[in-house]
Amino acid sequence: MVSEGLAGSAGIWVLGTFAVYLLVLLGIGLYSSRLMDSVDDYVIGGRSIGPVVTGFSERASEMSGWLTLGVPSDAFGTGVMAFYNGLGMIPADLFAWAGIAKRLRKYTEIVKAVTLPTFFETRLQDDTGYVKGVSAIVLMIFEGGYVGAQIVAAGTLLEVLTGVSSVVGILGGGVIVVGYTMLGGYFAVAWSDYVQGAIILIAFIILPIIAFTNYGLPFSELESVGSSFTSVTAGMTGWAAIFGIISYAAIGLGIPGNPHVMVRFMGIDEVKNIRLAALVAQLFMFVAYIGAGFVGLYALVAFGQGGIEDPNNVMPLLTLEFFPGAIAGIILAAALAAMMSSADSQLLVATSAIVEDVYHGYVNPDASQETLVRYSQYVTLGLGAASIAFAFLAQNTPIYTLVLDYAWGGLGAAIGPTLIAAVWWKRVTATGSVASMIVGTTTMVLWTQLSTVLELTGLMGAVEGSAFLTGLIGVYGLFPAFILSTATLIVVSLLTTPPEDIDDHFESFNKPLSALSSADGPTGTPEYVTDGGRDVDPKAVTETDTIRAHVSASEYWDEGDE
Repeated sequence: MVSEGLAGSAGIWVLGTFAVYLLVLLGIGLYSSRLMDSVDDYVIGGRSIGPVVTGFSERASEMSGWLTLGVPSDAFGTGVMAFYNGLGMIPADLFAWAGIAKRLRKYTEIVKAVTLPTFFETRLQDDTGYVKGVSAIVLMIFEGGYVGAQIVAAGTLLEVLTGVSSVVGILGGGVIVVGYTMLGGYFAVAWSDYVQGAIILIAFIILPIIAFTNYGLPFSELESVGSSFTSVTAGMTGWAAIFGIISYAAIGLGIPGNPHVMVRFMGIDEVKNIRLAALVAQLFMFVAYIGAGFVGLYALVAFGQGGIEDPNNVMPLLTLEFFPGAIAGIILAAALAAMMSSADSQLLVATSAIVEDVYHGYVNPDASQETLVRYSQYVTLGLGAASIAFAFLAQNTPIYTLVLDYAWGGLGAAIGPTLIAAVWWKRVTATGSVASMIVGTTTMVLWTQLSTVLELTGLMGAVEGSAFLTGLIGVYGLFPAFILSTATLIVVSLLTTPPEDIDDHFESFNKPLSALSSADGPTGTPEYVTDGGRDVDPKAVTETDTIRAHVSASEYWDEGDE
């Protein structure tokens, strides 16, 4: 059985390497602070991040502790069914790159938006402020909780590995993460994600290979442990199996609604580089999910069923089993840092919601770029402190509940349908968007508590008599929440008036630069090309302004990129 400080003599390597990582991250933050001249630089890196870093960052910002600890743990407990973790995530991420990335990158450049709430307001031509306000509140709540959950996960793992109090891990790691994010903004976040993501990817390639050389393929050994471990449904049948698979697939529905993932599309340097970034991200995802699944299976072979007291320690234990202390320390410290580094992406999104969407959008529309950057740093510090405090309060709450059931699911159900509709459906309206966000958030939270409510009211006994109802109640809440949110968006949008001149709007977004800068002149400039959704006289927007909105940061748009 596993005891406290399971890293043993390697613990000093874990601590030492983790400390070095944190210092490197702080150095990245200090260096990146010299690159920031505007809030665009702070929030999306001035749309200047290359495709390889963007691809790694997009995956690392989302997978974090779920990949390093969650997937191996799931495979250790359920067997080959754990490979379904990629069933929804891989195609959903592919859809995001193929169907959202290019349009979102172009759209946000045209309307000069650096956050999703501002993009929603401008795209839906909402002059009430409700779309931006509601979406900003959703982001602040769920992304803030996300940050706390990641810090809890890293602090807890540090305690398990080294015996050091989780208080030290939460405080030390949290302070460093907040520090380099505050200093370096998106530049620091993207590059730290790249470094840590690369190390974790290498670990999930090497670990299964070494395990294979020791044990061969694990499937025959798994069969001897129990037939359910080689079953694609983990031994479940009927409705239980169907809803189990649906739950795995539904996790992917959260990708379009999580801004810390979508902002990578907005920050890439050139639209033409999206294909390369997508290839990098998809290869990362495919290899990492397969590798993480096999890590869990080989841990089951190596330690036996019940041989690990806490399944969350599967990846660390197998690492310690095959690598000497120094190398194991580097890999495990990277896993720790990756979890805390994911917190930086979510912290940055929450900051942008407050500073750009609330302060700049409502309180002080004329604020200078210098003021916005300074306030962004202040807010990052304040939100970081609040997230660290939340981490202490939430130490006893399962990470799975904090991340998947609330943060990931809440954002996916509230934001996802609106984002997809905004870039593809001309008929979507601001009223439909607000209604969708409210229904999605409410459904996700209530569905997560449904089993508890039924048990408290004594109704669970009646439900358990039906295999269908039992499976439905236990299905991952994002599945029904996303469906109801989407249905609400469609129905309410069809019942309300769509934005004016929406056909011209879409046509202009899909044109290459040469078409926008043709002899048609300023009369071809659409009215929605305004300063991030704020009131600007459309007649004052010249052809030069429109072109500058496209190419000020990079010459990314040409005839062949429509």
